[in-house]
Amino acid sequence: METKRIVVADDNTLLREGLCLMINADDGLEVVAEAHDGLSAVEAVTGLAQPPDLVMMDLSMPRMDGVSAIKEIKRQLPDTCIMALTIHDADDFVLRCFEAGVSGYCLKDATQEELIKAVHVVLSGKPYISPGVAGKVLEGYLEGKKTLKKETRWEKLTQREREVLKLVAEGYTSKEIAEFLYISPKTVERHRSNIMNKLDLHNVSELTSFAIDKGLVGQ
Repeated sequence: METKRIVVADDNTLLREGLCLMINADDGLEVVAEAHDGLSAVEAVTGLAQPPDLVMMDLSMPRMDGVSAIKEIKRQLPDTCIMALTIHDADDFVLRCFEAGVSGYCLKDATQEELIKAVHVVLSGKPYISPGVAGKVLEGYLEGKKTLKKETRWEKLTQREREVLKLVAEGYTSKEIAEFLYISPKTVERHRSNIMNKLDLHNVSELTSFAIDKGLVGQ
């Protein structure tokens, strides 16, 4: 049986190491790379000589959030499966992840048995979602119904604006954000202004609170 190659991305070192041990204990699975934030996850996955079969992606990570990393990986490697591994069980998170391209959504409070089952289900080409998350979310998405109501202010932001918002909330300066995103500081300032106008927020504290509420950064 061919061994499936896995990349694990999570900013919690202890959890990430535990996941790697658990995955490597399965004869049919092997961890080929680890990442501690969204940007390093994209770099790790796309930098491998052979694309991995599955990426296990945390959603709330520094520098680049999990959803943005998922979109970038799927853009470059559309055939690579991705499974979100997260504490978030709200409908909005589930919908955003499946729209970004994940094949599975597993909660971090899952048992070892459930997690390994989820990995094998996704690797077999089937979608997986934790029993603890409302099944109607995945069912409705796959049927193309998408009946969930999205929050208006959040939907006003472009993907780039969401990336800038996350980095602002993490305390990075405009110069540092410009370096991360390969854009000019002037462009960053324009994005910040647009974000504040669209969200009707007026300072970094309010932006940070909003980012935490959306799961872009940890509390």
